[in-house]
Amino acid sequence: MSSGISRRAVLQTAAVSTAVAATGVSLSACSSSGTTGGDIGSAGKDLAPFPAHVPTDKAPVADLPATDSGVQAGYLKYPGELTESVPEKPGDGSKISVWITSWGATPLPRDGNKYWQAIEAALGVELDITVVPAAEYSKKLTALMASGQMPDILQMVPTPNEAQFVAAKCQDMTEFISGDAIKKYPNLANIPPYAWKAAGRFAGKLYGIPVERPVAGHGHIVNQEKCKEAGLLVPEVGGMGVEEFTKGLQQISGRGKWALGAEKAGAFGFNAWIANFGSPNVWSVKDGAFLNYIETDEFQAGLEQMAKWYKSGVTRVNPLTLDGATAKTEFFGKKVFSVVNSTIGFRGAVIENKGAFTVDYTLPFKPSNGATPKHWLGSGMYGYTVLKQAPKARIELILRVMNYLAAPFGTKEWELVNYGREGTHFTRGKDGGPVKTDLALSGSGGADQLPVYYIAAAPQPLYIPDHPDATRRQYAWQQKVVPIGEASAHYGLRANAWAQAEEALMQQREDAIKDVVTGRKSLSDWADVVKEFKRKGGDKAADALAKEHEAAGKV
Repeated sequence: MSSGISRRAVLQTAAVSTAVAATGVSLSACSSSGTTGGDIGSAGKDLAPFPAHVPTDKAPVADLPATDSGVQAGYLKYPGELTESVPEKPGDGSKISVWITSWGATPLPRDGNKYWQAIEAALGVELDITVVPAAEYSKKLTALMASGQMPDILQMVPTPNEAQFVAAKCQDMTEFISGDAIKKYPNLANIPPYAWKAAGRFAGKLYGIPVERPVAGHGHIVNQEKCKEAGLLVPEVGGMGVEEFTKGLQQISGRGKWALGAEKAGAFGFNAWIANFGSPNVWSVKDGAFLNYIETDEFQAGLEQMAKWYKSGVTRVNPLTLDGATAKTEFFGKKVFSVVNSTIGFRGAVIENKGAFTVDYTLPFKPSNGATPKHWLGSGMYGYTVLKQAPKARIELILRVMNYLAAPFGTKEWELVNYGREGTHFTRGKDGGPVKTDLALSGSGGADQLPVYYIAAAPQPLYIPDHPDATRRQYAWQQKVVPIGEASAHYGLRANAWAQAEEALMQQREDAIKDVVTGRKSLSDWADVVKEFKRKGGDKAADALAKEHEAAGKV
């Protein structure tokens, strides 16, 4: 697949990728691409208004209503009649080059890919798409930035010098999307404010189009039958103490089976556990100053409990060599009885599990430190999309294409983007909703292998085909945890000091959690972890983020 970028640039990118892999050092900082220099923060600058929010009138009325706090609208069945949100083709027959990531198999080339052909026909453009496996995307994105060239549309994920690159090399979108200007693109105007705020400003201006995700964040997803057996399912947050919860975990662990699944990524699912002990989310504000959660007693109390669980044998032993696919197989195969994952992970588990057991959630327990349990909310964004600098007419063309891709649930456009063509990529289930064919599930010719929904997307619907009871279970969980949820104060803020240190500091945090949980280090060593965090950029990041937070609060 071509990226629409010159052969010379591709070779340069490949060479940089090799250097990054060999040295572990990003070359973007020393390239001529303009990825460094210039303050990406908004403090002291004029701040562009975020896009106006205009909820769509094309989506069906939800069976389970959304809430102002962030609980998703739920749909128990597929709409009987689909609406149309984009009556005319947005394109003019021109070519648009794209870089996106994928968690699926490598897609078939365009000539043999009916999904690709259907999307192009609907959009009225030729899509020259490069799909990069998710595990390689950050490294290859860094290399692409160092090359000094970019495609028309680029999916951004956290990577060193990301924000500096965006501000220096990408299109300033302020005039196209700020305030009421977004109304020219109704499906983009339907994206909720929290997603735009998560994409944030760069030096006061707007550059990114967010790909929305529910704010509910990660939770403890379980085998309902086993957890009922152990008495772990209670109707209210704090309805069970951690000691009683631990006894239930012990009851269903042993003989090569574990209550808590784990893998090499995710640090033992800490983001579902430590909030139970009252820990703030990643960054919080106290008396105007930014505080990182690893500095708090509540974080350490949660970490201490995770270490106790591992030592007592309720957590999957030796998980740090397991990849995500293996961890999922162990959950479905009943080797482990729970995983920590996102709301979309819950949906996938319900579908892929094929009824072997009932997929459910537990609720936060009452901790031993006397704190009120919390729940960590997500930013409301999977990532964001930026555009190559271009004349106004070209930017407007691409925004029309993105407006089509962001069509809401219940429209013909949403069905095409997310599932493809009926009879080829999906059939109809019991409730009339799309059910993916073998080609779409395991082949190379469906939406998941060519995920144009990472270019732009509507707000995610809480809808699980043919599983209304599972939809109700997730909705009920969201109703309980979202109101006690806490967002990180840094969501959407841009600061050079944090951008330059974030990746290394988050890796240090994850490594330290793994060391303490597995017993390689003692919790008494945590003070040294905090000192190292602060010394390696945490203090500077806290100061810079506090200034950005103050500036953002004035708008």
